[in-house]
Amino acid sequence: MMLFGHTTEIAIHATMYLASQPPGRLSPIHQIARRAGLKKPLLAKVIARLTRARLVRTYRGPGGGVELARPSDQMCLWTVVHAMEGNKRSERCALGFQRCSEEKPCPLHARWSSIQEQIRELLEETTIASIAAPRREGLVDLILPLERNDSL
Repeated sequence: MMLFGHTTEIAIHATMYLASQPPGRLSPIHQIARRAGLKKPLLAKVIARLTRARLVRTYRGPGGGVELARPSDQMCLWTVVHAMEGNKRSERCALGFQRCSEEKPCPLHARWSSIQEQIRELLEETTIASIAAPRREGLVDLILPLERNDSL
């Protein structure tokens, strides 16, 4: 089981990329797509969702591009994940059952719910700035594996 959907991973990497840029620098979508090894239309859809969630701002025309809507040290990873996955993330069953709830739990429900809460707390405590720092220092590469193809 993967922790995040592919489009959410793209959103995380895009925000990391934007956080690693100097303040005030706009990054064209084609530049981010090329650097991440992604197709521009897929990244454009992800950026549109991040824009609707007010996590990034986009500017059209010559010299246009994308920037974070607020400083990366004031944006937690949970906001990016939630913008991309909404509540469906917390509704997933660890074993893949369609009907798994407090009323009709799967064998892992109680333990999985606890783990999901710990993951959410970790994501809420982790800023985009903190995960972008290793990228700025050249310790983490932006390129994503392309074999997955989740739909938006």
